[in-house]
Amino acid sequence: MKQLFLTLSFAFGLLSAEAQTGDLPRVAPEQTGVKSEQVVAFFDSLMAFPNTDIHSAIVMRHGKVIGEIHPAPFKAEYSHTLFSCSKTFASAAIGIAIGEHRLKLTDRLATFFPEYLPKEVSEWLSDITIEDLLTMRSGFVFFDEVRSEHSDWIRTYLNHPMNCKPGTKFQYDSLDTYLLSAIIQKVTGMTLLEYLKPRLFEPLHINKVKWEVSPEGINTAGWGLYLQSESLAKFGQLLLQRGKWEGKQLIPSDWVKAMMSPHVKDFYGYQMWMCEWPDAARADGAYGQYIIVNPQQDMVVIITQCLTGDGNKEQRLIKNVLFPGIVADGKNIKAGKAYRILQKKQAAYTLPLLEGKKSNKLITSHLNKPYQLDKNPLGWKQITFLTPQKMEVEDSVGRKGIIEMGFKQWKTSDIGFYPQNPRGTTRNCFSTLDFPFLASSCYAWQGNELVIKTHFVDWITAIELRIPFDRNPLLLKLSENYHHTKVSVKMK
Repeated sequence: MKQLFLTLSFAFGLLSAEAQTGDLPRVAPEQTGVKSEQVVAFFDSLMAFPNTDIHSAIVMRHGKVIGEIHPAPFKAEYSHTLFSCSKTFASAAIGIAIGEHRLKLTDRLATFFPEYLPKEVSEWLSDITIEDLLTMRSGFVFFDEVRSEHSDWIRTYLNHPMNCKPGTKFQYDSLDTYLLSAIIQKVTGMTLLEYLKPRLFEPLHINKVKWEVSPEGINTAGWGLYLQSESLAKFGQLLLQRGKWEGKQLIPSDWVKAMMSPHVKDFYGYQMWMCEWPDAARADGAYGQYIIVNPQQDMVVIITQCLTGDGNKEQRLIKNVLFPGIVADGKNIKAGKAYRILQKKQAAYTLPLLEGKKSNKLITSHLNKPYQLDKNPLGWKQITFLTPQKMEVEDSVGRKGIIEMGFKQWKTSDIGFYPQNPRGTTRNCFSTLDFPFLASSCYAWQGNELVIKTHFVDWITAIELRIPFDRNPLLLKLSENYHHTKVSVKMK
């Protein structure tokens, strides 16, 4: 019996280490002085917010999770790409390196890469400092194409034109952050991820972490970090605690304060944005990936999603809907019916399922017939309906996967091809992510048109396919959740 218990305990430990969910303490909102009904109202407001698919939201107060949602088909254990939220982790690495006396804010970029400098080094290029890169004031002309058109990013960027003296003009550019990653690798001999694992991720009990790598073998830093939502919550709480975790100072306290303080007018710190309410700052990634740290209320809010609406308006929901639930005197209040409603709703949130009928005989004659697709944004070459609820996809380089579809429910499939990337021209954009990816799908017949909705639940994107089966030749109509353009693709 004792051996069985030890075996089960060991197995559970391995599962927990892999899943990394449920690590943070969970309590009723009332135990931290927040009314459950306002947490419900906040989650309801997020779910109803226009032009967005909410993938997760976590609210923490006093170091405890007081509410979290992972609307179906998303789950807590799924990781998510973070886009520019990644930058804040890179800033933490710079602060740690400064604390270890490896770097100084005044160190100049040119001294780290003499081999990549142009023959004639301008005074402006010579003057760029680490602080200029941190505050997006390097002076380089924005040149996003370097990611898609070149393999030697450092050399290309250091030979790129500048349009102002460093430190004088804010020009947001993810390549500034990439150069910070290159500096970390140059002075430590480790990639940014290798450097942060023992110093940040492992002490936070974060083992499931990936970061994209450039063609030069350097972590991209300004984008490409891939984490679970609870890992974001831990990092947000770490910042709220001024870099201290379980009694150990992981990031120098003064550096965390500097990260969250404005250095560019009143809106940008060291790779963090200032919020509209006092003393709050956030990590902010494209399509609405947020780590919002609010010291005044001792609160952290995490949101992952695919947002194409007004992000500032959505963030104001925190102030206008969530904050009113905080009890002014700070005393605990009794959890009652509202908390039970919160618990029930947290488990029930789902992204919209398709409406329509379950079947249509028109598909019968099309089963097991491969259809070649014209060139399309998905990079798909061929689709085959194996059954009315299973579609095999082959992409342009021969990778395959079967998408299963549920009727009035989500069905999740392992797939052997890449989901579409909103920044899809970036070289090596899936360089460190392993197959399979996960696709969760539902379907419905709307008249003679088969409609399929698919969320790539360990990524960010979603697609909707519409195929009218009463026309010849068949036509696939595609829409994607990260923009509003619709595309028609011929099926032959």
